[in-house]
Amino acid sequence: MSLHIIMRCIIVMICVSAAQAAHVQQKKPGMTINLRQVRLADSIRMMARMLDMNVIISPAVTGMVTLALSNVSPEDILSALLLSHDLAKWRIGRVWLIAPRGDLIRRRQDEFKWIEQEDEAEPLSLRIWQIKYANAQDIGRLLQDEHASLLSRRGRVRIDTRTNRICIQDAESRLRNMQKLIDRFDVPVRQVSIKARIVSVDSDFERELGVKFSASPAVTEKSGYDLAGSGGIMPDRHRPGGASIVESALLDMHLSALESAGHAKLISSPSLFTANQQEAWIEAGEEVPYQEVSEGGGTATVFKKAVLGLKVTPQILPGNQVLLNLQISQDRPGGKQVQGVPTINTHKMMTRVLVKSGQTIVLGGIFEENRENLQSGVPFIHDLPILGGLFRMRNHHDSKRELLIFVTPRILSGEEVY
Repeated sequence: MSLHIIMRCIIVMICVSAAQAAHVQQKKPGMTINLRQVRLADSIRMMARMLDMNVIISPAVTGMVTLALSNVSPEDILSALLLSHDLAKWRIGRVWLIAPRGDLIRRRQDEFKWIEQEDEAEPLSLRIWQIKYANAQDIGRLLQDEHASLLSRRGRVRIDTRTNRICIQDAESRLRNMQKLIDRFDVPVRQVSIKARIVSVDSDFERELGVKFSASPAVTEKSGYDLAGSGGIMPDRHRPGGASIVESALLDMHLSALESAGHAKLISSPSLFTANQQEAWIEAGEEVPYQEVSEGGGTATVFKKAVLGLKVTPQILPGNQVLLNLQISQDRPGGKQVQGVPTINTHKMMTRVLVKSGQTIVLGGIFEENRENLQSGVPFIHDLPILGGLFRMRNHHDSKRELLIFVTPRILSGEEVY
């Protein structure tokens, strides 16, 4: 008997010394532990104490354990102890139950059966939800998901698409869980206002204004355009289709000054409103008609679009930021026909850019070249044969213009009227 008491005291001393050593070293990435023939339940309890876990250990957890580990975290030691002895843990509130894996599986199965029996015994209730912001059919699909349905076997769902209502009959405990889900998903979707300015700019205007183009790495890393101090907006020709963030406070003033000087022409300035992660688009232009011959030999008038289009899908991110998926296209009649079908010159640009609400993104890279033949001369005399050529002057003027698109997203608050 005395030998047995001495052995128990030695085991307790080993556990205490190991726990003290672990306490000293737990601030480091790992700990060193040496246990010899210590009860498995005591080892688990010691690791749980280091991890500040409240545990209940099943009486079925028996046996002795010997450990010699170094530079190992208490979490890894506990996981290794459980795995090597076919144990598992089950969280119940703030308490962990540790028991043989098979026992926990049977307990969970029994609990599920008990919940089903409780559902069967609980009387059914009927509740009708008026869905305010979401789509009632979408909410209904969430409630009836085949992998995680909130309905019991007796539950029934009816959806009125006309009034956007959901009618559910089920046990009251189930209805309370459904209320939590509906409250979380039936919320107003945030709105985004998108203002665009589509401008055709003379590619040589910055030279006329005395602004030098800069292609320094600091500019090209922001990929697109640099806004000079004098108001010049310079496309980075090394990166066609690029985008850059600019300050929008004086943008309209800059564009008005350029338009007055003949260096720019405002083609369109659409404003769009869309919900978060919903696509919005606008097109402006014409449809070119042509005759198409059908298989029966008849003809029909068919139209091909020649439009300037803008598609944008905003995604609101934390920090009052907006991720924009942008697609700009410019289609123009090509002036030629192939087998009676007019050709369309197409320019497209797609990009994704992250900006803050209220900032302006500039897109460019769509160019247009024009050649003008100009003739001038002395009135009446330049029309005379032979001698008239001495009083005439012909000039060729080549111009190159670029299409710049300025896009300003703005996140709308719930109080804004739009």
